[in-house]
Amino acid sequence: MTFLPPKRFAWLLTAILAGIPLPWARAEVAAQPPVRVGYIDFPPYSYTDERGQPAGHLLEFFEQVAQRAGYRTQFIEYPSYRLFKTMENGSIDMCPSLIRHPVMSQYTLRSRYLIARVLLNLYYQGQPPPTQLDELRNARVLLIQGLVYPGSPLAAVAENPTNGVLTSTAPTHRAAAQMMYLQRADYLLDYQDPAESGFKEAGLPVLPHVTLLQQDFTMAFSQASPRARQLRDDFDGAIEALRAAGQLPEKYRAIFPYADEAQDPPTPAQ
Repeated sequence: MTFLPPKRFAWLLTAILAGIPLPWARAEVAAQPPVRVGYIDFPPYSYTDERGQPAGHLLEFFEQVAQRAGYRTQFIEYPSYRLFKTMENGSIDMCPSLIRHPVMSQYTLRSRYLIARVLLNLYYQGQPPPTQLDELRNARVLLIQGLVYPGSPLAAVAENPTNGVLTSTAPTHRAAAQMMYLQRADYLLDYQDPAESGFKEAGLPVLPHVTLLQQDFTMAFSQASPRARQLRDDFDGAIEALRAAGQLPEKYRAIFPYADEAQDPPTPAQ
């Protein structure tokens, strides 16, 4: 039987407890293909900049976590509907996601960490601030193409034909801001940070709004990928190591594990 020298054993034990990938483990994952990360236009979290490069503080955070776990990354922007399909068929490995996404929850494995909280707002112009959603009867409501709004109380109002709510979509957050100022709609339903980025990009003041609810985001991993569980566990381990070392970026220092019975669904039968 071969024993490790005391110093080497102490270093090994420290590395394991701190969640630091061991040299041979790093070599193993480095030999794997890059982790394909899908994203949508959701500034300032994720977007493609004027040089055609992936940008946004959420993508920077993903890159930091991937590097800590010993992986390379490849970021690819998709329209929302294509992102759902590529996650379903495993064309990409992971993407940001609502914790309880009405579509992707069926075929993804989620991180154990809540990584971001975003407010869902109803913006208005030329209207009094709505105090009750019943006041939106016969109103024109603008949505963002491809986004989902699970749990939004506005959905029930809009889906009831007796309320006469007319919905339309804007292709981008900037276009939505412009359409509101052109009075193409009475209200805009959008997430706060990308909505305000859209107003800023269009050179327009942010409209007044009321907050409807808060949405929680995590990392989702395609169950069609054979390494889904390994990636989820490696990325979660890297987040824990970064937390323990005090190396999380400022915007993500409040990251914490969440309780969700659906975060680890059974692997589908082959």
